Amino acid sequence: MTRFKQVGARSFLIAFVVFCCIAADQLSKQWAVTNLTMGQPQEFIPGLLRLNLLSNPGAAFSLGSDNGQLMGVVATVFSIAICCWIVKRIASTAPLPVVEQIGMACIFGGAVGNLIDRFNHGKVTDFLEFAFMQFPVFNVADALIDVGIAFLFIAIWFFPSEETRPKTREQAVSSDITAGSPAPSREEERKHDALAPNDKA
Repeated sequence: MTRFKQVGARSFLIAFVVFCCIAADQLSKQWAVTNLTMGQPQEFIPGLLRLNLLSNPGAAFSLGSDNGQLMGVVATVFSIAICCWIVKRIASTAPLPVVEQIGMACIFGGAVGNLIDRFNHGKVTDFLEFAFMQFPVFNVADALIDVGIAFLFIAIWFFPSEETRPKTREQAVSSDITAGSPAPSREEERKHDALAPNDKA
């Protein structure tokens, strides 16, 4: 498969996951607004999760809600920047593990889901709350962003990319030659081997 075909297949997978994330977020918010009453929590999963409808003018997880307008602008700019970075990353021809693709799609979908709320209503609908701990009320988009970040950490840890993987001596020499740097002489190679005897182990 050529790299352009890889980018096409990756784009299809990411677009599908993004669509599912946005749909899940928007449909769940619509359901919450229709069926819940503001400020009246309801048990959803006893001891685990409550439904608590709130309007959040601040950032994710109700952060900065006391200064909602400023935090809303900051959250919007940050979300747009993240989306731009993800689009650039997807459009690159560098190979991306599937787990990284799914992670970026979850982050993108969650960010867009909250951006839709901000552009349409000037605030975000939150309605999920943990029953067993003190934690800000959140929504499906916030949860998807967290899941996406977790997937990216998994990708970085278990599936390092070409950019982050340590290069062997032969790969480093090849990269230097490709970049236009002269290949090391035999004398330089002997000095390198003497300084790093374990390179070829």
